[in-house]
Amino acid sequence: METTMRRKQNGVMAWVTLAAMLALPAAASPVPSLPAREQMLGLLEHKALYRDRVDWAALRRDLAASDDPDRQRRLLSDSINRATAGHGRWMSAEDVREGYRKRAAGSGMTPAAAATEGPQAHPIDARLGLISVAPYLSDPGLPRERQRAAERQEAQRLQDFLWRQDDGSRCGWIVDLGDNTGGNMWPMLLGVGPLLRGDADGPDVVGHFFDGAALQPWRYREGAVWVGDMPLLAADDATRRLRRPDAPVAVLQSGRTASSGEAIVLALRGRPRSRSFGTPTMGYSTGNSLVTLVDGSTLLLTGTVMKDRNGIGDGSRIVPDVTAAQRAEAMRRAQEWLLAQPACSGKPTEKAGPGARLPWKRAP
Repeated sequence: METTMRRKQNGVMAWVTLAAMLALPAAASPVPSLPAREQMLGLLEHKALYRDRVDWAALRRDLAASDDPDRQRRLLSDSINRATAGHGRWMSAEDVREGYRKRAAGSGMTPAAAATEGPQAHPIDARLGLISVAPYLSDPGLPRERQRAAERQEAQRLQDFLWRQDDGSRCGWIVDLGDNTGGNMWPMLLGVGPLLRGDADGPDVVGHFFDGAALQPWRYREGAVWVGDMPLLAADDATRRLRRPDAPVAVLQSGRTASSGEAIVLALRGRPRSRSFGTPTMGYSTGNSLVTLVDGSTLLLTGTVMKDRNGIGDGSRIVPDVTAAQRAEAMRRAQEWLLAQPACSGKPTEKAGPGARLPWKRAP
């Protein structure tokens, strides 16, 4: 029986995550067809990250003994939850379409353009740059070629926002992931790519997937993101570089930061001259592949743990370097740290915060 993998290119899965699940309608859809159910159970039993937590033979017996769709759905949902630590899910074809529509409508997104760059709630010192990375979802109704084009467009939009600020006056950067609940990680990773390495000639590995047997690196090099030795997504201008690629970077995170948002947190962890601020993330730092089953329904299959460039990560919540309970406090402490770094002269005129007289400005 052939398995159709959505978002697959040259054998490499695009990893999709919690944002799609958060957008799904609350009402349960019917159970998958019997062939799709067997296909799904086989995938979970052999590929799910925490497959040993489920007695698959007992599950099959319980399913065979019940003709109640509600009970079957509960049994399947429980097994998926245990085998994926809550990160996986089964969705009917209509669930996927409706979830995307609701997500786009609820966040003001247009199809395939999920992130926004509106005015920031907290003022930013004029010497610092800011990029807020929002969740990103591709429209599942588009052909794969159009989805890939939209991913490149989103990554380029984020990079263009960096380039507009990179006028020579920025001595440090803030990457805000506090509201990033996930989605497709690759446009996000490419979008912040110019900030990832920390040095123009630094190592190009910025993170890893770990499937229990081997590490598969994520790379940023030559203006593109790679998985292993395979390029996935490239910027329009692969030769462009930040004026100060070694500038310090502060990462803002929160309990809403999840999945692909956590992937970007990990990609910046271990970078030279970087530090994270906020609260522990949601705890879905695992990788999902989106598998289309034979009846047209979809399984989000969790098969890997995300790790940082140094191979550190266990799939759970990511604790920041500096704890700050409130968003404003995280922003203030991030600016204080950045302005104290040698790149910013180490002598800020005043600390950021209420009543400060720094040359505040809002991000363009």
